[in-house]
Amino acid sequence: MKFKFIEHTADMGIEAYGKDIKESFENAALGLFEMMTDTKKVEEKTRKIIEAKGEDLKSLLYDFLEQFLIIHDAENLVFSRVVIHSLEDNKIEAEAYGEEFDSSKHEDRTMVKAVTYQRMDVTPNKIFYIVDV
Repeated sequence: MKFKFIEHTADMGIEAYGKDIKESFENAALGLFEMMTDTKKVEEKTRKIIEAKGEDLKSLLYDFLEQFLIIHDAENLVFSRVVIHSLEDNKIEAEAYGEEFDSSKHEDRTMVKAVTYQRMDVTPNKIFYIVDV
């Protein structure tokens, strides 16, 4: 299992898993997009470079996920694969593969407004965060 959704009052929680911190971050990003649409139907037509930094792993996760929300809002892109090339010194470099959201092809699920720090937890094999929906 890569991730699961956890109901949380008016928001939604995502718990992502991985064999290491890189895979946990990759799956955290995929969980974000799975909340928005069925990522199995998202083709890898576009590649985006994602760079983020933070003071610690929590702020790094926050910035990493916010970069995805900014790209989604500005360019209407959804992603089905994320590959992290480096994650060290609270900096991350990754590539994301996906395509422009098309309502005739992609299921329109939940609109994610923002990532929150509420109850955020980052460990090498498990990440938990809550999004404002």
